[in-house]
Amino acid sequence: MATVQILRSWWRARYPLYTLGLVVGLVMMWLPFKTFEDNDAWASRLRVDGVPEQAVVDELVHKRRNTMHLRYEFAGAQRQAEVGCWEVCLPAGSAVRIWVNPNDPEDFVTDFGILSGHRGRLQGVVGAAGLVLSGWMALAVLARGYETRRDRRRQDWQRQQRDQRRRQLTNARAGTKRKPSRHHGQQ
Repeated sequence: MATVQILRSWWRARYPLYTLGLVVGLVMMWLPFKTFEDNDAWASRLRVDGVPEQAVVDELVHKRRNTMHLRYEFAGAQRQAEVGCWEVCLPAGSAVRIWVNPNDPEDFVTDFGILSGHRGRLQGVVGAAGLVLSGWMALAVLARGYETRRDRRRQDWQRQQRDQRRRQLTNARAGTKRKPSRHHGQQ
């Protein structure tokens, strides 16, 4: 009996942690969306404040992710960078218009809206981990609620059984006739 009480108190103590895990998972899932919005805002900003340049696709790499390696000249120096190509993949030798950040020549946006480098990979992994975490925590919270409901039903059933036994015992005692006393009839 003591072991069951210990397990129940352990489960009650973890219930707030499950709720906290659910909230943390939801925040982790929100992070990639926030990063996507920030990247879109930065791309728009670069198109306004950036220096327009012409880049040439040096190489198109098909591995796990398609990547275009670009070569461009900025401030008298030859530069190379890569961009992921999900929607637009140009063959080697193609010209691409880019807008370069004057404060960071490695930072640019292409005319088809892709920022330089591989931005948001880590946030995507964090978002996927948040999806898994929040899923597990939601299941744990639901299981906790189901267990509480099941325990209440069991306690209600046990209480009904006890009450029924008491009523039967009370009715049985009230309905029994006592034998007449031997002393009562001999007077």
